[in-house]
Amino acid sequence: MLKNKLVIKFFSSGLQAIAVQVLSSVFFYYISIYLTKNDFGAISWMNAVCLFITTLLGFGLEQVVVRRIAASQRSDWAATAFLAHSVAGFLLTVLVLLILNSVIKNTVIVYRLLPWFFIAQGLIYIGTPLKQFLNAKEKFTPYGIIAVTSNMGKIAAAYVLLQHNRLDIYTVIIILICAAAFELCGLLYYVIATTTFSFKIHFKAYLKLLKESSAQYLSVIFDMSLSRIDWILLGIMATNMVLADYSFAYRAYELAKLPVIIIGPIILPRLARYMLAGHKPGTELQQHINSFYTIELFFAMLIPLALNILWAPLLMLITNGKYGESNALQFLILSLGIPLQFIINLLWSISFSAKKYKSVASITIICAATNIILNLVLISKFNGLGAAIAFFVTNLLQGILYYRLVGKHIMVVPLRPVLLFGIIAIAAYFIAINLPVHYLMQMLAAIVLYLLAAVLSRLVNRQHFYDFKTFLSQ
Repeated sequence: MLKNKLVIKFFSSGLQAIAVQVLSSVFFYYISIYLTKNDFGAISWMNAVCLFITTLLGFGLEQVVVRRIAASQRSDWAATAFLAHSVAGFLLTVLVLLILNSVIKNTVIVYRLLPWFFIAQGLIYIGTPLKQFLNAKEKFTPYGIIAVTSNMGKIAAAYVLLQHNRLDIYTVIIILICAAAFELCGLLYYVIATTTFSFKIHFKAYLKLLKESSAQYLSVIFDMSLSRIDWILLGIMATNMVLADYSFAYRAYELAKLPVIIIGPIILPRLARYMLAGHKPGTELQQHINSFYTIELFFAMLIPLALNILWAPLLMLITNGKYGESNALQFLILSLGIPLQFIINLLWSISFSAKKYKSVASITIICAATNIILNLVLISKFNGLGAAIAFFVTNLLQGILYYRLVGKHIMVVPLRPVLLFGIIAIAAYFIAINLPVHYLMQMLAAIVLYLLAAVLSRLVNRQHFYDFKTFLSQ
């Protein structure tokens, strides 16, 4: 029974991640091949700016709403308050952008199209409270199905437009708006038809929610800047073509950390329940968490190991030489942060569940400020490569600070697994790439060497897997 529940949870959470990350990446891969690098870079820049705007509008409510609903069935009102907040923020922002567009009359294409691109991003933002309402109750499948349908529709629409020679930056934005509207309508229909979701707003409770989220508002803003400020700065300080190369590598990096996105919504509600009253995890729970951490890292190291062997030859083949060698070093540096993302996600979830809001905010602000400074310095000298270096260094700093916070106030997480798995992965990589065989065989050899070394050295064992399953099944 536990095994079946675990599989269902992974499948339902994974369905969302596949829809949002995999199919969305397929869509952007498709348009990256047929649009010019300049147009693709412009789309990437508008995407980054609009994500930043919706983060500002969100006021840090997203994580607080999930934690409240997961911890108590009497907190469903929080999603309603967030929904009203989102709708009001969306309408106001669209109005402001349209007024600015008509008054300033900027001839640069990204500024003229920004209000319309924001409509697409804003409709997704309005649906966030409904999605988080379902996620907090561990109902991942409904939105997964909606998002899969939406993204398949985007891919199909792009294909049809390409066949009629109508695929350009304007039609791409129309596709994005239609897909976002479909997702919002689907979420509304499902929530109204199958749940007890109420649209009654409790204004005093909403103000209380704002007060609770305000403690981490700056944290959320700076956290977003960690993943998109490099895009924004590249669009301003470099060229759209440079941004196209970097954003292509970055989207591949985001796709590569798909397991983090799948497992994040699963572990946060559990940790929130375990530490509902602010208690530290007991000895048994600490053992389960550390085993979970070990197994995560065991598989996490495989991702950059395999992808960096494949990157240049495979991308050159499937993009007709447009991408691959031009951004191989950028992807290598970005991919080194994938194991760090697994660690950061777990440590952040532990810290957030323990209500260490101020400490989490401080870490995020420190890292984001560091990231901005590094980007300003390094982009001016190295363009996209500088942005990749800044991002990796910032992730490393973030991991160190979260490790220190959790170790000091909550529990001890061992460093040994990440160090040893990292050494084994690096050794397997250099051995494999020097073999005089096809790159697919090099990848297979690297994976086999890594797995053998990790298992024979007993860095992972049956107890780790048992504790891993137990932690996720409870």
